[in-house]
Amino acid sequence: MKKRLILALVVLAYLLAAAPAWAARIRVAQESRPGAGDFDQNILGYIDAYYEKDKTAGEFYSYEDVAEYSFNGSNPRLRGDTSHLFFVTAKEGLALFIVHDKPNDPDGGVAIMRLKVAGDPDGARILVFDDPYSDWDTFQAHPGGQEFTTWHRWFACCTDGLVLGSLEGGWKIFLEFPIKDEVAGTETVHGLKFWKAISPDGKLVSMKLEKGRRVRLDPMGPLVRLPRPANSNSYFLSSIHFGLERNSP
Repeated sequence: MKKRLILALVVLAYLLAAAPAWAARIRVAQESRPGAGDFDQNILGYIDAYYEKDKTAGEFYSYEDVAEYSFNGSNPRLRGDTSHLFFVTAKEGLALFIVHDKPNDPDGGVAIMRLKVAGDPDGARILVFDDPYSDWDTFQAHPGGQEFTTWHRWFACCTDGLVLGSLEGGWKIFLEFPIKDEVAGTETVHGLKFWKAISPDGKLVSMKLEKGRRVRLDPMGPLVRLPRPANSNSYFLSSIHFGLERNSP
């Protein structure tokens, strides 16, 4: 019992120092080579979620509000030739945002992605899709909301991307730019050089942009399953207690 109390206090101190009380802390891992599956041995870092509970995912994405056919959200700051990953706690719940490139970059690009969602009892769905009216941009969602394939092609003016949500329970997301696609052949990623996961404090976690080399995203504990609390300390204690009970022998 004493050991468990010490562990709880250590975790509490870490969480209080590292993130807002209602934040979801997400672990970012990438396998060492395509198909290796050794995610636990290759933890790259951690990011937090933007908290925008008063906005829908679409309002946060702000599609076409300023730049046409593009992400126009106030955060994060987009980088050229970069595929961005970040999380937002919106009206719908916790959602994964994927944004390729930035508006008015010198060139366009291509990005085909495969996404798999595990551990979410209700699965997920595409909440926002950029560009929804393009002849080439499209996505395929398998029944149950557990597997998605997305096809994007954009020009120098614009971004492309999507929002996947809402995420609940002990979810995990696996993402990759596949080695080959039956529609596009081997051109599954073009015009991108960098792959970054972004935290609200500006911290970046860099991933290798290699075809077929998967990234895994998953939350640290059950923090994303609880509502925003009136008292931040009680939130952390509830979260820690839940994790200890679940993981204790």
